[in-house]
Amino acid sequence: MSNDKPLKSQSKQLFCSKPFEWFEITQLNGRGGTYLCCPSWLNKSVGNLQQQSVDEIWNGEQAQKIRRSILDGSFKYCDSSRCAFLQTQSGPVQKIEDVTDENLKTIINENLSVLPYGPKKIICTYDQSCNLSCPSCRDKVIVEIEAEQEILKIQEKLENEALKNAEYLHITGSGDPFGSPYFRKWLQTMNREEMPNLQEIYLQTNGQLWTPRMWNTIAENIRELIISADIGIDAATPETYGINRRGGNFETLLKNLEFISSLRQNGLLRFLKISMVVQANNFREMPDFVKLGHCFNADVIYFGQLVNWGTFSNEEFHRRAVHLPTHPLHFEFAQLLKDEVFEHPNVILGNLTEVKKHSQESLSQKVLKKTQNLLGQLIHK
Repeated sequence: MSNDKPLKSQSKQLFCSKPFEWFEITQLNGRGGTYLCCPSWLNKSVGNLQQQSVDEIWNGEQAQKIRRSILDGSFKYCDSSRCAFLQTQSGPVQKIEDVTDENLKTIINENLSVLPYGPKKIICTYDQSCNLSCPSCRDKVIVEIEAEQEILKIQEKLENEALKNAEYLHITGSGDPFGSPYFRKWLQTMNREEMPNLQEIYLQTNGQLWTPRMWNTIAENIRELIISADIGIDAATPETYGINRRGGNFETLLKNLEFISSLRQNGLLRFLKISMVVQANNFREMPDFVKLGHCFNADVIYFGQLVNWGTFSNEEFHRRAVHLPTHPLHFEFAQLLKDEVFEHPNVILGNLTEVKKHSQESLSQKVLKKTQNLLGQLIHK
């Protein structure tokens, strides 16, 4: 039913749809800790799925607090230094006056923090199992055999309480969907009839195990739902890949990217993204990473900040985190971002956007100061 009421008068106020759709189950705060956004961007848990039902968490007190912080325009639980969408006012973040979705317009007008529907987007990051041990994430290969019962309990709750109404399923931001025995089996045994409203499965993977053989172990009617993918790479050379994607093989990656790219070209995938976590040892490869993305028909070539998930000591993190202004290579990094290769519409700098912006502002200030000095000299001649 159409909502013809005018939106709130604060037309300059921003709105973010994520806390009104997003339901991310993590291994944080005791496995099952649940968030209404990426935990590194909005670090406030709204409950634990091992201890509570989906409904109890979705419209619980903590969830309501977060939604109210969006509706009042304060965004007080959000970390704007990490949130790419707040930095660029894109994706789920937009001006209130630009909101067109009828459900969201109703939520804004009626100031709803308790929602009449369940989670639309289910993000599964509660299993760390992976075939690689990337230093930005972990210090060893993790396969969570001892946590099998906890993981399967969460999965069962999602199947019984969330997936019947969900439109989007994301597997996984915590490991690899094929490297995890639980996520892999889940993909291979899903029943389409139990997820009647599901429109999309988004795979986030390192790509090492995504072969034609693996692909064919998934039922065709489930493969039809896997229409988008994010391949985490973090390098554009075999040498750097071996360091940043420890345990992976660059030649295997390229071979698998050819197959994944063919799925995109044939329309079986509708969206393909490759991503790089930018740090001191790979930032100079960013232009070549853009070329890699173009070579394999990526819709988005994404760059993001290094985040310390507890893997690094504070000293080691600051040695790697070239996006920080205090890093000795930060100026070189900021200068690199001025390269026209990053102006391509497929290239997204994500939460590095502010670094480029501040660099450009600093350059403009220097030019202005130099111009003022020259004018001063001319006036006094």
